[in-house]
Amino acid sequence: MKTFLLLVLFFLSTIVNGQSNTPCGIPLPPLLVAGTNCVNTNGTTVGATYSSNAANAGTPPCASPGAPDVWYSFIAPPGGAVNIQTSAGSINDGGMALYSGGCPNNFNLIQCDDDSGPGLMPQINATGLTPGNVYYIRFWKFGGAGNGNGNNATGTFSICLTFPSPLASNVTCSNPSPICSGTPINFTANTGATPASQSNPGNNYGCLQTTPNPSWYYLEIATGGNLVIDVSAGSDVDFAIWGPYTNLTQATANCNNYGVPQDCSYSTSAVEQVNLTNVATSEVYILLVTNYANTIQNINVNNNGGTATTNCGILILPVELSSWKVTTTTSENRLTWTTQSERNSSYFAVQRASEDGLWETISVTSGAGNSNEELSYEFVDKKPLSGTNYYRLLQVDTDGTSVYSDVISANGEQAREMSLYPNPAKEKVRISGVSETDVEELIIRNVNGNVLELSRTAVGNDLELNINDLQDGVYFVQCTFKDGSTSFARFVVQ
Repeated sequence: MKTFLLLVLFFLSTIVNGQSNTPCGIPLPPLLVAGTNCVNTNGTTVGATYSSNAANAGTPPCASPGAPDVWYSFIAPPGGAVNIQTSAGSINDGGMALYSGGCPNNFNLIQCDDDSGPGLMPQINATGLTPGNVYYIRFWKFGGAGNGNGNNATGTFSICLTFPSPLASNVTCSNPSPICSGTPINFTANTGATPASQSNPGNNYGCLQTTPNPSWYYLEIATGGNLVIDVSAGSDVDFAIWGPYTNLTQATANCNNYGVPQDCSYSTSAVEQVNLTNVATSEVYILLVTNYANTIQNINVNNNGGTATTNCGILILPVELSSWKVTTTTSENRLTWTTQSERNSSYFAVQRASEDGLWETISVTSGAGNSNEELSYEFVDKKPLSGTNYYRLLQVDTDGTSVYSDVISANGEQAREMSLYPNPAKEKVRISGVSETDVEELIIRNVNGNVLELSRTAVGNDLELNINDLQDGVYFVQCTFKDGSTSFARFVVQ
């Protein structure tokens, strides 16, 4: 498990450029993000054209090409498998092609599809992709040149990318994940895992008559007293907890030999409560949560009264980034970053934006997987954009979770900070310390890069955005100040 600050699902990740008519021109193809659930991006071929030269990957071999087409890109997820799904809009019969390679004139067709999706829409299931590499998607309306280039050859559709959810690593008591309960923590319940009573048959599971879909965790007491923790979900979950142990090493050494649990519950409720009395500082406890409902659901762990607290310092960051900087010359920008440790690190994507705030992935570098040594990375941006260039790192784990670094500018300075709260939010979100008189331009975009019109109100030295009409999801704020500086921030609506 990752700390709640880092649980940014892979399918929620980045700002993209607007609709692209070509894989190599401006704007660049929007970057779609694959996730374990389908999150549709709305697309349109209206205003696009059709080109079959080498720079546009030639002529697709299926679905009567010739109608105006549009392009997308994506980074292959861990495991190298992705399902590209399309749904009908005003276009109810489309074609789609998947390419590797890239610009210029270096495209390799992987698959071309006509009617594998719902109705007459295309769908591609691709395997064997190289995790971390960039791939390209081309979409058009079926019918080709016979439709001409008028409105009847164009229309709207939607597209999403999904990848198989990897089995979590914390399915046995020998490899529990760290959690704390002082701040509400959400994690995704395991499904499809071997019952705990089969994978670790030597434990005494107390009141648990069955142990399906186990998720194992450990927690460390920060302040002694009585510990009361709520474990809640949308459907039936159960738990058992063992301890105390002097440290994690002792706790895992006793795996498969746990005695009677300190507390457990096997009720039909979606909300369970852990009660431990007289816990002491530094004690370690092992918590098993079983997903009886066998459905993909989020589980929340949170203190509910009691005098004891748990240590959130045990939460392990997937990557400990010790430096992230850019060095400029007259013609290029050299980006370097150093990690002190890496845990299940899949890859780093270097992303760049100009003052318009539109981000693009310009490089992908494989991570080390697991390392406790200092490692250094480098990428040289040989063709920086005119004006100020902003850079950030998207670090992606092997389980698909991701986190962004701080934003730096081409002169190596930290971008001006901007704080949003509450975050997540429901009806309003406030931009702290940013007054109306400070702002030259304020832009809000969704994950597809679309600019949104939101009303705002000055509240003292803050700005308050009305987000009541926004759907649940991730949104991005770009603020250009009158002193010429620019700041970026994100907020979540849920």
